[in-house]
Amino acid sequence: MIYLARPVFLFKPNWALSPPARSIKFELRPEDIGFGVEYFTPIPAWTVNTWEADLTLPDAATIASFDAFTAALVGPLNGFWLPIPVAAGQILAGADTAHFTIAAEQLSTFWNDRPDQHLFFTFGDGSQAAAKISGVVNNGDGTETVTLTTALPQIPDANTKTQKLHYVRLATDKEEGEFIAETIQNRKLAVVELPLEYAAAQQGLQPLYLFHFWANAPIGIDWYFTSFAAPVVSQGKLYNNFPISFANLADTCDGTCTPMKITAKPDANNPLGLFLPQPFSGILFAEIMVADYSNPDVQTKLFSGRVIKVEDQGSKLVADCENRFGLLKRKLPRLVKGQTCNNILYDQATCKVGRAFFETTVNIVTVNAVWPPTVVCTFAIAPGADKFKAANFLANGLFEAGVKQSYEARSIIASSWNAGAGQITLTLNMPLKLTQAGSQAQIVAGCDHTPTTCINKFNNYVNFSGFIAIPVRNPTLKAVNANPTSQGGK
Repeated sequence: MIYLARPVFLFKPNWALSPPARSIKFELRPEDIGFGVEYFTPIPAWTVNTWEADLTLPDAATIASFDAFTAALVGPLNGFWLPIPVAAGQILAGADTAHFTIAAEQLSTFWNDRPDQHLFFTFGDGSQAAAKISGVVNNGDGTETVTLTTALPQIPDANTKTQKLHYVRLATDKEEGEFIAETIQNRKLAVVELPLEYAAAQQGLQPLYLFHFWANAPIGIDWYFTSFAAPVVSQGKLYNNFPISFANLADTCDGTCTPMKITAKPDANNPLGLFLPQPFSGILFAEIMVADYSNPDVQTKLFSGRVIKVEDQGSKLVADCENRFGLLKRKLPRLVKGQTCNNILYDQATCKVGRAFFETTVNIVTVNAVWPPTVVCTFAIAPGADKFKAANFLANGLFEAGVKQSYEARSIIASSWNAGAGQITLTLNMPLKLTQAGSQAQIVAGCDHTPTTCINKFNNYVNFSGFIAIPVRNPTLKAVNANPTSQGGK
């Protein structure tokens, strides 16, 4: 059954065997204002209902139907309607398909205090329908008249049962079940109400969750996914539908990093596979946006950060992500005062050397895995390659080849130019495992952090962070060692 473009949960939990567990929550979070005492600010406008129950699926067809229902939700973030085990009122008689009378219960006072104003009707013949309350009037004689926004398929009477409809989502993407007999299964049901999304459901709005992953050069690939059941075009980008969801997304006001998890199906097109079987050597960035189905070009960013690690759980990959505040957790060694430079080469914040001028592409001719491992290459682009021909110009630099699963990086220990063959030989710190002859690679010149290299090679002495005037030997100790003659063992 579909109500307001969302499915209705028609499976019957065994409320008698396992009484429903209902909890009501009102989220509070602390806010730090300067150094003052923290106070609490409510985030949602309403309390949140959560429901837990046991569900008995009596046969194979019902089990398959339940699995199909949850699979169609495409992740726990897509809502559905749940008839809760609470009667909305005792129907006495129906005037027509949009009006009926109930025993007075002060519904006229509180019916519009919360967004759960939708009712689920089960008629005497077993048929079912749903509608929203538009108004309730106290008749003053112990009865109240309820008016619906849309007409029901038949006039409700005293044999009609009515329940509140809650708009909910699955509390977790973990499915739990136990076979108690052949083709008879017990399942756990845990849902959370979505008070802020009633309006969206009533207007036929469907939230679209968009996932953007990317890795910078030399990989330079972007991946676009959506947890919606069909591909989505947003801001000129095609987001392919893919089994993917996220959880544990939290907002903080104190500048702390809040980890977030992304769960996705293992697939050759899944960028999370870059971390398996061994960790990804680069950085995989991630963004999560939400948009409305009726206007997908208007995005609201929910998360921006990077993937820290990925766990292979067989049927799914679970990624731990951190937002930009995660950088504050890094422990960097303090700068050592010495004659060499502490800056990281090509870092625009400190070294300020542009990488592009000291980077070029080469064609791999031969790959030698015998120690020390070497790679023989020719320049793919001849202009500007003369500077790379100098002996050890690339020493301490970087060698990068391949993309995605075939990407690997190595440090360049030494480099030499063979003018006769027109080839450059690179000595690497480790043998290559995935890169083959005939492919291309990028090479970047390195720095030994000495002032001579900074001046002659990079013309960057203005940003040199070393102290070349510091003597190699501490002058205060020079007099101590001036007379090595023994003085009575003192």
